[in-house]
Amino acid sequence: MAARDPIRDFFSFLLGGVLFTMGAFLFFNQVMVSSVPMGMGFRFGRRFAGGWGGAGSAWGGGWGGGFGLSQGLGGGFGLLLIPLTIGVCLLFALRNQRWGWFLVLASVAALAVGVLQTLIMSFQPTSLWNLLTMFALIGSGGGLMFRSLMAYDDGKDRQERAERGEREDR
Repeated sequence: MAARDPIRDFFSFLLGGVLFTMGAFLFFNQVMVSSVPMGMGFRFGRRFAGGWGGAGSAWGGGWGGGFGLSQGLGGGFGLLLIPLTIGVCLLFALRNQRWGWFLVLASVAALAVGVLQTLIMSFQPTSLWNLLTMFALIGSGGGLMFRSLMAYDDGKDRQERAERGEREDR
């Protein structure tokens, strides 16, 4: 095994990190994130049922009216507040707080998943050259970082060679 130069490996790692970061930035800069448009699929009023809540009607009288939510996460997410509230209550009331922490963490995780499910991600149109440049930067940067970290042994191999009586290659 050839001797390693830690300073050269450090600068190789830094260069790889810069290349990887540049490629990742360019790639993620092309991804557009949006959410479900407000009112899409959550409103039963005039959009889908043919005129409830229109101007002058008994259901909304010009305020937009209608039934349902015009924004938010949709049906069922309000029910997640019940176990969250019970979990917080258990955290303050009991000494053994495992169930309380379970309910709080499970409710928060379910809410986070619900929010993430409403996101829409799309890749903006770009040229093939730009896409290949992004992936080349990510690949070369990752390769340089991996190569600079490879074959460091924390002294274990050196100790084993010393026990066998072999000499180091320096």
